[in-house]
Amino acid sequence: MDYHVARNNQKLGVFPEAEVRTRLQSGELLPNDLVWCEGMSAWRPAAEVFPEASTTPPPVPAAPSIPPPPRPTPVALGPKPSNYLVPAILVTLFCCLPFGIASIVFASQVDSKYAAGDLAGAQQSSDKAKFWMWLSVGGALLIGIAYIGIMVFGIAMGGLAH
Repeated sequence: MDYHVARNNQKLGVFPEAEVRTRLQSGELLPNDLVWCEGMSAWRPAAEVFPEASTTPPPVPAAPSIPPPPRPTPVALGPKPSNYLVPAILVTLFCCLPFGIASIVFASQVDSKYAAGDLAGAQQSSDKAKFWMWLSVGGALLIGIAYIGIMVFGIAMGGLAH
């Protein structure tokens, strides 16, 4: 015998009795879906027409959950070394461009190395930034002193010529 099956006022199809039972057991058809066949006075829920097939299938066991990876234990790094970025920028602008650029490069590495947990690397970059910054200041002072010396010498020599 063929059964007409509907859900939410939408006809799902006409199926033989064995197929309706199979679809109920698999969960494809629901117990509250309406069914009708020749000889029935009205549409009825599938659970009333097929009470033995309306039992819900056993629940599928959940997949075992994978525990999240352990969080790394924060390591006390100690105080963050100075990055000397502001002095590096200032000496680049006002003193010696090549040495100042080297200072900026090393100064920009300090924070990222410290954030990665590399305290030794951060300290090394800090030391190099400081070295190149002071080398730039020293170079600018030497050039300034040499310039003043040449000017004084030129004035002195120009004064002797008269």
